[in-house]
Amino acid sequence: MADATGGGRIFVNGEDLGQTIDRVSRGGEKYHPQSLEQARDLLEPQLGELQRRIAQIPPELRANRVVIEAEVWANYLAISYFPASLVSRLKFKPLGSRIVQDGVHRSQTKGDTESVTKSYLFSVDAGGIDEMVELLDGTTTGARSNKALEEVRQFTRITVAAPYVGEPDDDGLKELLPFEAVLHPDPDTSTLMERSGASPTTLEKFVKLVEANGGRVHADFNDVVDGLTFVALDLPASAVDDVTAFNPLRSLSPTPRIELATAPGADIADAVLDPAAAPVPGLPEVVVFDGGVQTDSGVFHDHVVYVDLTGLGFTPGPLAHGSAVTACVLFGQLTPGEPLPPAAASVKHYQVVEGPDTDSSEYPWLLRQIRTVVERDKPALVNLSLGPRVPIDDREPHRWTAVLDKLARETGTLFITAAGNDGHRDRAANLHRVQVPGDMVNGLCVGAFVPTDAGWDATDYSGRGPGRPGSRVQPAVVAFGGDVISPRFPRLRADGQLLLDGHGTSYAAPLVTHLAAELTRELGPRADAPTLRALIVHSATRLPGHDVLAVGYGRIVTDVNKILQCGPGQVTAIYQGSIARDEVRSFALPHPTGLTTGNFDVRWTLAFTTGTDSAEAGDYTNAGLETTFRPHALKHTFANGRTTKTRNIETQAEEIAALLAEGYRPSRYPESFSAPSDFAPETALRDHGKWESISRWQFTKQGRSLHKPTIDISHVTRENGRLTTGTDEIEFSLIVTISAHADVPLYALAEVQYPVLTALPIQVETSVDVDVDVDVEIEV
Repeated sequence: MADATGGGRIFVNGEDLGQTIDRVSRGGEKYHPQSLEQARDLLEPQLGELQRRIAQIPPELRANRVVIEAEVWANYLAISYFPASLVSRLKFKPLGSRIVQDGVHRSQTKGDTESVTKSYLFSVDAGGIDEMVELLDGTTTGARSNKALEEVRQFTRITVAAPYVGEPDDDGLKELLPFEAVLHPDPDTSTLMERSGASPTTLEKFVKLVEANGGRVHADFNDVVDGLTFVALDLPASAVDDVTAFNPLRSLSPTPRIELATAPGADIADAVLDPAAAPVPGLPEVVVFDGGVQTDSGVFHDHVVYVDLTGLGFTPGPLAHGSAVTACVLFGQLTPGEPLPPAAASVKHYQVVEGPDTDSSEYPWLLRQIRTVVERDKPALVNLSLGPRVPIDDREPHRWTAVLDKLARETGTLFITAAGNDGHRDRAANLHRVQVPGDMVNGLCVGAFVPTDAGWDATDYSGRGPGRPGSRVQPAVVAFGGDVISPRFPRLRADGQLLLDGHGTSYAAPLVTHLAAELTRELGPRADAPTLRALIVHSATRLPGHDVLAVGYGRIVTDVNKILQCGPGQVTAIYQGSIARDEVRSFALPHPTGLTTGNFDVRWTLAFTTGTDSAEAGDYTNAGLETTFRPHALKHTFANGRTTKTRNIETQAEEIAALLAEGYRPSRYPESFSAPSDFAPETALRDHGKWESISRWQFTKQGRSLHKPTIDISHVTRENGRLTTGTDEIEFSLIVTISAHADVPLYALAEVQYPVLTALPIQVETSVDVDVDVDVEIEV
């Protein structure tokens, strides 16, 4: 109930304000950027060249079928345009897709404009290409051929697929350089419905090619994700061209280094803090993968369990980093001269840096340790202030991102990741973008900010967006990370010394993990990954003029009470639920009726955990939730095919009758409002943001424009680059906040008009002494 101020804790049970409604069909006649005749003129010469090149590939550099790449006009990016009839007619096997930055979009009004598009990757045999030639020249006819021919005009370029090749980091001192190869789903054994990893025959050919060129393959560290086979190998720089002639190869990139940001100079103690208070029973557990932490004595003794997975013991630099990160998770941001606050969590710290090997196997070895622990223990929260030093690349999949996104989906774990410290690097070369695994769509990526004369802003070093399709707003949020010179980040050592010598997103990320642990404690059983992500993003603040590519949704609110408390003129509600494929759920917003004057700020954040498809670079997320905001329950649209008019069905009955007599047809549901989202990249614009795993909208509406407002949420899924049906339900979390500009007791009114909503209960700490001797056998 409302407190003495007229406000109170945020409401829960918002899902009880929902109901299932029918899906409204949309769409109209499609504009095609080229005619069949134009497609024939453009593609026939390319197909002739394709036939010639396929015939020239020697058997040792290919599977039985050959991988080709077919680029489409940007007009055909939506999944519904997948050329299913053409693929079936010519027996093509879809192997994935790539993003193409310099594509073309053609419209009737604006002509050709440069636009991001995509290319399909298919495996084909010579007969399929021959049939495509016959299809274009009209040799084959019939209903199936006509449908396939219609789909041919989507394409602008068809050629033999070439692998993406990263520039090797050759310092001239190493005979062999570490690389990671990614092989396409097997061209021969993959099917239209299921991609398989590289077959033994394909792998054998690739290993022989590498070894014949003086390299070696670490086959024990192969990973297969979504049909892609990730292979660690060492190779002379001079052999790159020969190895990349292998047709089933999708990419070959230098193996990135695993680096930890450590202090640049000598440690200078600024203050000695009092020992931490004894841990409170029942604190959330956070798993940290980092450089180690000393727990035999000092401030970490009662709060941390330490496990060394490297077998190498402590190294000073990684140990300093691991201690600082662990302290941030436990105690948050510390202030010199003040005692340590109570810990917000208990920590299980796994030392994984430095790894046992220095060749290309170290990088997949470290990921394997993370995967083993998370699969076994299914922790709720994981802090990753480490990762490969490599910016994301939209065009190609990445092993770390692919594996960790799968783990997040399968285990319910929330990975909180650092954005990386290369935000100041060359933007033209995209070296400034957030680093792996900060590009996860199921995680929470954290950048760094520092105070400025104008308030605060992202640091120069903090990694920039946009992120990978499916989570374009990256970093999602920013937290204090210290500056290169001043203000520095306070690092805590096990002996209690606080050292003002740090900076990096490595320290910003665990501050968010600390916040997530506090929220977990307050939310109790409601603290799932989508809700934690949604609450942290929902409450973040951004100043006018801030670049969303640098600060994401904004600076985190570190005070949990401010996140979970509503003022008298504000109401926030949490909606948690699940939604089936093709289902549409309509949720009432907690805006009391009768408030027809004044202005109201409306903000909502939607988050969910999605399946992913690493082979589909442009369509990485498998699930999408589309929102439709309907601000006024009595206002419907009336259309006659040429004109659309809005009328109030309660107060404008006579006008509506006249429109109906003139042939206007009423909308089934109230008029929708195109709410502005915080971020609208090209993929969000084309799909209205529905494939983004987290998104936030905020705007201001007049009171007379709001009457029993609702948000409709619909669920669609895709698989192997095509729309699908019959898939699993998806769990989501929706956070809605409505704030009154004037002095309106919004919280108290909502409490009365929406009795199904209840204030978030305060978690009561209980401590039970149990003396039990039990033998438990656990099978893992």
